[in-house]
Amino acid sequence: MIGIFGANGFIGRHLVRRLAGGPERVRAVSRHIDPAFAASLPTDVEIVQADLGDELAMASALTDLRVVVQLISTSSPGLQNRYAVSDIRDNVLPQVAFLEACLAAKIERYVFLSSGGTVYGQPQTLPIPETHEARPLSSHGMTKLVVEQYIGMYGRLHDLDSVILRVANPFGPGQTFRKGQGLIPALLQRHAQGLPVRIINGGQAIRDFLYIDDLADAVALSLTAPGAAGRTINIGSGEGRRIVDVIEAVESVLGERFAREDGGTRNSDVDANVLDITLAGQLLGWRPKTPFMDGLRLTLRD
Repeated sequence: MIGIFGANGFIGRHLVRRLAGGPERVRAVSRHIDPAFAASLPTDVEIVQADLGDELAMASALTDLRVVVQLISTSSPGLQNRYAVSDIRDNVLPQVAFLEACLAAKIERYVFLSSGGTVYGQPQTLPIPETHEARPLSSHGMTKLVVEQYIGMYGRLHDLDSVILRVANPFGPGQTFRKGQGLIPALLQRHAQGLPVRIINGGQAIRDFLYIDDLADAVALSLTAPGAAGRTINIGSGEGRRIVDVIEAVESVLGERFAREDGGTRNSDVDANVLDITLAGQLLGWRPKTPFMDGLRLTLRD
């Protein structure tokens, strides 16, 4: 059985739907499961409401699982570095306790979704390969990197079979603007509220945007790919877009012009981030299938 932890989030919902009805049963685990989402799932998907910080509940949720996909995080690059201590408390300590519970439960493979957009820091080369030095500028990226290191340590000490996926900026239907994260839903929310779009750092930052179905495919492949064991793999589009160009693309699809305001600067943001996805092709046999504009149209018609 496959356990999706953080199943009620944007990525989790798409991944549960992607895996439901497949050759292996799915257990969807989250602190809260939206009733409408739960009702939309096939009856063979097991729903478990449990908090990552509750060690007994997590131990129970791990029973009979073969694979764990860990999506749970309360951190966000949009929060900058204002809550670094809380990040350590909420996004490192529970993750390490959960790793230990996975070892006790004899989980066969542990898949962790890290942040390809923040762990590397300012890039020395583009696109960024997995061998690039990791020097995060944000607490979000730092906590992800620390958890990666704990996963590696447990792999060396206890032969934990793990796969770390460093994911670019996913987008798609059903995404909401939370904790300062998610450019496209942020644009839609501000516009719907009659507020101008806030342009940070002049909108010149370059980012890698990945359609959610392509991300779900990559995660699904990582559950069984033998060559992925113990590896860290970039998952992105391999293409960079300026923030201002994404805003104009959204305006083009909607046929509307957004009011804009200067959002100032943010020094915890890197100037550019585009992931080298060569290794994902070699180890997973994966490449993204959805062109950016096609994904954007699918997102905005939702």
